[in-house]
Amino acid sequence: MISIRYLKSGLIVCALLWCEPAFWSDATSANRSGEQAAYRTGEQASDRPAAQEQPFALENFYKGVSWVGGRWEMPEHALPGAREMGIEWLSLTPFGWMENHTTPSVRMNRRGRFWGETDQGLRATARKARELGFRLMLKPHLWLTRPVDDGWIGTIDFDTEAEWRQWEADYRTFILHYAELAQEEDVAILCIATELSNPVRSRPQFWKSLIRDIRAVYTGRLTYAANWYRDYEVIELWPHLDYIGVNAYFPLTDSNGPSVTEIISGWKPHIESIGRLSEEHGKPVLFTEVGYKNAPGSTIRPWEWPPRRRRSGDQQPETHRVDPDEQVNAYEALFRSVGRLPWFRGLFIWKWYPNASRITSDRIEFSPQNKEAERVLKRWFADP
Repeated sequence: MISIRYLKSGLIVCALLWCEPAFWSDATSANRSGEQAAYRTGEQASDRPAAQEQPFALENFYKGVSWVGGRWEMPEHALPGAREMGIEWLSLTPFGWMENHTTPSVRMNRRGRFWGETDQGLRATARKARELGFRLMLKPHLWLTRPVDDGWIGTIDFDTEAEWRQWEADYRTFILHYAELAQEEDVAILCIATELSNPVRSRPQFWKSLIRDIRAVYTGRLTYAANWYRDYEVIELWPHLDYIGVNAYFPLTDSNGPSVTEIISGWKPHIESIGRLSEEHGKPVLFTEVGYKNAPGSTIRPWEWPPRRRRSGDQQPETHRVDPDEQVNAYEALFRSVGRLPWFRGLFIWKWYPNASRITSDRIEFSPQNKEAERVLKRWFADP
């Protein structure tokens, strides 16, 4: 996920959650509802055991993760270790930079400070991954470096036509660069944008023209990673793309500690809505992102950042508590809800680090690595 989630008119809008340990630890978390009294410890509760029913086989299903572009070259064991988990697809994420949602310029990041996000790192990762049998999606993001007025990438907007045209020219340069890279590195899917809700809704002719330009240099499949809220269901681009893409951080429950059955019930209206859209356009669906934290309330507001990690020297004790069962049950319900839908093609779990040594079971984090949820993923991805 790329940008921070902001509170706008009383509603937290979903934006992309990207959190590389060394860099994004300073990002401000979205406001959280006050449910501290209901927080559980990390111990598994006897009245709410994590579900362990036998998984069914996921057929014609893209088993993917969002691969974090690390600061340094990835360890040798990173990709083989992911393959052993049953992971078959990787989503790679380069960034472009904007100052805020009203500045009409996009800066490229070809030689950034994070090796895995540079052109060199993307190419090296792609080549090593393909050697091991992975398939790839390239999913460029925009990041606001100095957001203002609760703005995020979904609310990018400009006052004049001249500003829109300047921004569109910059974005065209940005995405065509990555389209060419995707073509050269045999990337199977290119995501043309991520959660650019207002630009995509407001300027459909630009995006249709841009899709034609992309197809002139890239012969793979295309999608758009739409936000779950007032984006995927209202845009005009699906007839022009190959997949309907959704960043699927839907609210699923209204209480902490839900059972798998309760979470599955929460999925039903969203699945019905997405299924109707798929039937309308005759397109398969990808969850271009989906994920849950190991914390209470993860299925109430899945889009929220993990709490800010305490720095050395902080005087206040850590007050946030983990809940491995809620993360486990959320993933179990996810696979049971979408795993047999004929129109559903697969998903990319948010997120997967090439070096997970800093991820521990008592740290609240989206990644399922080194947690009980990792076992759930392996059961569904590798074991059936």
